[in-house]
Amino acid sequence: MREPSPPAPPPWSEAEVRSEINSLTAGERTKLILIARHYAWKFRISFEDPDEFVHEAICRVLERKRVWPRGVEKLRFLAGVIKSIAADRKRALNRESAALKEKEKVVGDKGAEERDAANEDLERIMVLFDDDPIAQKILKGMEGGARGKDLQQTSGLSPTEYESKRKKIRRRIEKLKT
Repeated sequence: MREPSPPAPPPWSEAEVRSEINSLTAGERTKLILIARHYAWKFRISFEDPDEFVHEAICRVLERKRVWPRGVEKLRFLAGVIKSIAADRKRALNRESAALKEKEKVVGDKGAEERDAANEDLERIMVLFDDDPIAQKILKGMEGGARGKDLQQTSGLSPTEYESKRKKIRRRIEKLKT
């Protein structure tokens, strides 16, 4: 017959948690940021700053939304909280995406069909210029709304070279249409 296991020790107190969080070294913070980047990549979540997950994890711990059991190492615990936050965000994004797709189905969004067709056209055009990265750069700029002098400057071409490249692009696109 097995003996009952001893009761688990009580979790860290609020003061102990604050002390542990305040004692995070620069190296530990850097590790947490790298962990946040890893989970953002793993769950395919884009965000502006990996600090966002780290700060959220620390806030949840300090607000006692996540209880820190004794015996669990600081970085391991915070990494688990970061992973949980990333998974929650991914689930929320999936729900929003599913709701948006459902709404498009209900409304019969013709704009989505037009965008899909435009994206397909753009892909076909970009393939025409696989041999010319500068032309692709100009086309991407045009897609983004850039015009004239802006396109010339971002492509790094002189005005004459830019006009030649623009004519080349137009001629190849016209061939595609025929």
